[in-house]
Amino acid sequence: MTESELKHRLAALLSADVVGYSRLMAADELATVRTLAICRDKIHALVQEIGGRVVNFVGDNVLVEFPSVRDAVSCALEIQNSLATLNAGMDENRHMRFRIGIHLGDILVEGEVIYGDGVNIAARLEALAEPGGICISELVYRQIQHKLDATYVDLGTKTLKNIPDPLRVYAVVAPSAEPGTHPVESAAYPATPPPLPAKPSLAVLPFVNLSSDPTQDYFSDGLTLDIMTALVKIPDLFLISDISMFSFKLKPVSIKEIGCQLGVSHVLEGGVRKAGEHVRVTARLVETTGGRQIWADHYDTDLEDVFAIQDRIAEEIVTALDVKLVSGESARTIRKTIRNPDALEAYYRGWQTLFGTSNADIFESQQHFEETIRLEPESPLGYALAAWTHFWAVFRGLAPDTQLALEHATDLARKAVAMEDITGLPHLMMGLIHLHKNEHDKALAEAEQAVLSRPSCDLSYAAKGFILNYLGRTTEAIELANYAIRLAPVHSPPFYQVVLAGALYSSGKFEEAAAVAEEALRKDRQYLDALVILAVAKVALNQMDHAAQIANRIRLARPDFTLEKFAQSQPYRNPDTLEQLLTTLRKAGLR
Repeated sequence: MTESELKHRLAALLSADVVGYSRLMAADELATVRTLAICRDKIHALVQEIGGRVVNFVGDNVLVEFPSVRDAVSCALEIQNSLATLNAGMDENRHMRFRIGIHLGDILVEGEVIYGDGVNIAARLEALAEPGGICISELVYRQIQHKLDATYVDLGTKTLKNIPDPLRVYAVVAPSAEPGTHPVESAAYPATPPPLPAKPSLAVLPFVNLSSDPTQDYFSDGLTLDIMTALVKIPDLFLISDISMFSFKLKPVSIKEIGCQLGVSHVLEGGVRKAGEHVRVTARLVETTGGRQIWADHYDTDLEDVFAIQDRIAEEIVTALDVKLVSGESARTIRKTIRNPDALEAYYRGWQTLFGTSNADIFESQQHFEETIRLEPESPLGYALAAWTHFWAVFRGLAPDTQLALEHATDLARKAVAMEDITGLPHLMMGLIHLHKNEHDKALAEAEQAVLSRPSCDLSYAAKGFILNYLGRTTEAIELANYAIRLAPVHSPPFYQVVLAGALYSSGKFEEAAAVAEEALRKDRQYLDALVILAVAKVALNQMDHAAQIANRIRLARPDFTLEKFAQSQPYRNPDTLEQLLTTLRKAGLR
């Protein structure tokens, strides 16, 4: 393409890179890439919000174009402020500071790519900026000198490398802030750090995507989940749940802080570099108290052998922590059952969407796991996960035909079990289906099998406690629900609090039940089961005005709610328990 065929336009150009990136990478590649990914997400979000376009973000270098210089400088100030907040939560030697340069110039455009002296000048200005600072050209300064709440420092005329004419340069200084005023972002940690369990305890940080292609995140996420799927089966290991750990993916946090906040003795972290069909995985196991690395290794393999990588990492961790496996069970808890690379990709994408936040994610996950079955019909993994997605759609009230979805889920689960399922999910799902059908003994048997299959699975304990509530065994349900929450101390599903609140209410602990139900409602304001428990707890406490308010919230959340329909959904073994619950709800004003 000749220059005459390229499109010309005027644009404000922002160029930025990380100060001391090579030093940071040499000191700790995994931590640096994880922090850079967080910075990349923040920068992308701010650019999009202000109306710019990220042209490229290669390594630690970013180039952005804006339609106006005011937008460019405003965004630069927001970026530096946001990153200062991010750095405030990290050790000083791990701070990631960007230099930013901004210029207004004519550019040549070819598709998504831009060229021209304006790009080069912005990059040269960036090199003049202080760490965490912003430098702009005189052209930019003339446009914004009286339009933004910032101070400008004249740095004089500078000769820039490979730029023929000298330029006057200005530093942009944001409004002053007192040291230490940047708020530190944090997860919803427990108020009091939990004590270390008696047995070895582990948190697995989401593996970092070390590839240059950010769309490969699904692969590193999938490998993380596979490793945890293997580890969750080890009975002598206390493992923090994936729900909690994935909340750390976009939060900079030290190994020591993870240990304090989650109450674990060790953290596993690693990275995945995928190039075509070749994969390199690095992993290391670190003590949380002193940061001592007690094991590290790397693995090079073709994509078809990725399950072997997962098995080897899990086995190494077990050896390092001196944890024994269940008698007769091999350390290779996940077999190399998916050999087709396309099936493996569908499986990983299904895992990624399974934990999404939207209703559409459930159905997309179904499609991916059904594609896994089509491509790899001899593997139980596709059947087990597809069964769970169909049941979860029923549980969330999203299935178009409840009966058909349950039948389909049951059929898939049975196939997975017949093929020597290794996930434990079919037993968990079948337990809840049996409960739905008022088959209480079968429900409990399946739940117990799920716990045996996955002794560190938070969902298994919560589901068993859920079933025990309907059997009237509330003391055991309280213990199991608390253990599930302990395994998922950050961002545990509100379902866990509902199981605990229901058991507390049935045990006559009405104030505690109300408090836990309110905790569930802080996560989901329209959670029907939590609202019901809160309503009956308020009646039991003789707080009738509050009970009436909760009843009104139930009617607003579910306009079609009736006690008759509610009763049909409650499979209590003892009918008197259900009748007492309905009587209490009538006192709250529900009909």
